[in-house]
Amino acid sequence: NVGYQLRPYNPMCESDRSSLKEICANVYGGTDYVPSVASSYAADPACSFIALTKDGDKVYVDKGDAATIDATDGDDVILAVANYKRLTAQRSAWIEAVRTHPDHQNQGLASTLLHYLVELSRQESENFASTNLLTCTIQSNKGMIRALEKAGFAQRNTIQILSFDKFKELPGWKSDSDETPQSLLDALNLKHLVSPTAKRIASSSWRTIDTEEELLKRLQQCKKQNGSSGYLPGLYEYIVPGNSLHLKRSLEHGLVLGLDPLSLTKTSNSVTDSDAVIFNEEGRVGQAILVLTQDERISSLKSKWVCSIVAHTNLAFEAAMWHANSLDVARRMESFQHRDYNGVDNMTNAKIESSVSPSPFCLVFDDAVPLDPGTLAHSLPRVTDQCVVFSYEHK
Repeated sequence: NVGYQLRPYNPMCESDRSSLKEICANVYGGTDYVPSVASSYAADPACSFIALTKDGDKVYVDKGDAATIDATDGDDVILAVANYKRLTAQRSAWIEAVRTHPDHQNQGLASTLLHYLVELSRQESENFASTNLLTCTIQSNKGMIRALEKAGFAQRNTIQILSFDKFKELPGWKSDSDETPQSLLDALNLKHLVSPTAKRIASSSWRTIDTEEELLKRLQQCKKQNGSSGYLPGLYEYIVPGNSLHLKRSLEHGLVLGLDPLSLTKTSNSVTDSDAVIFNEEGRVGQAILVLTQDERISSLKSKWVCSIVAHTNLAFEAAMWHANSLDVARRMESFQHRDYNGVDNMTNAKIESSVSPSPFCLVFDDAVPLDPGTLAHSLPRVTDQCVVFSYEHK
């Protein structure tokens, strides 16, 4: 009887690297990002990138911290992997990059990994703050959903993501295209679905969020008051302060913004009575968070920008989309592009002003955004295979 062992993935071992490439060869049509980020997972102290390999005649699962599992020389062949990412700022952990070799699927290997990571999360919850364990998968992945439910996970919510297939159909958006891409609303010809009121909301109503602490506070406010997830949605993940270098750089460049609801009452100059605004019970349009980050996993598109929106009214969502496509945000994105990682300008302000135009970006948004027929949110080309978020609550 062949059993399995769990151990850290070893990026220095050729056998581990080749095994991982073989496991991921047919994922996303051969464009899986996991092999390219495996080394960073292994080096990141916030992550435990775990490999499942054959090991004698029993199943071995170390109940301690993954970092204490004895590393081997890696010559044993990897059959499955998963990454456990600690999201300390939000007292959570995220399971990602769960992959099983195609020749060994439907053998319970994903369940073995999940049970181990649940136990790891339980131990860390006992030693530190309570850890909320999260992960996501696509709706059609019935095998993964069964494994999650078997391990005690329950569906929490969804992340609304626009279709990459549709993006690649837009002129100039594919990575190998010579055409100049239009901004998202222009390329999709959906500007007419942004209400006049949303267009009139002044740029001054959007406050630059400068710190991770302020962003966390805003996310918690949205969760408490508006029923959002409490997390910043990303491409099949949550983007958490403290764990993302790209988010940190966006904070530094003014690309993390919050719609100030106090400036959007009926007495505000930003809107008028003739706009027929539907205010909530407090007389406000509603809160919104708008964040632009870069995601290096994107390889099929010319732009690596991802626009993340948290909102709970159609008006706030439309205002966020309109502002994301504005020249004000385009200038900030252009400035970001022309600074190196030490913050040194590589382009003068005059050149930025003369060359700036709204940039294309991928779009994700919280599922608190209403999807009423005829609205902008409903009309956007979202993925048909929905991204479903699962959580495990320790009892």
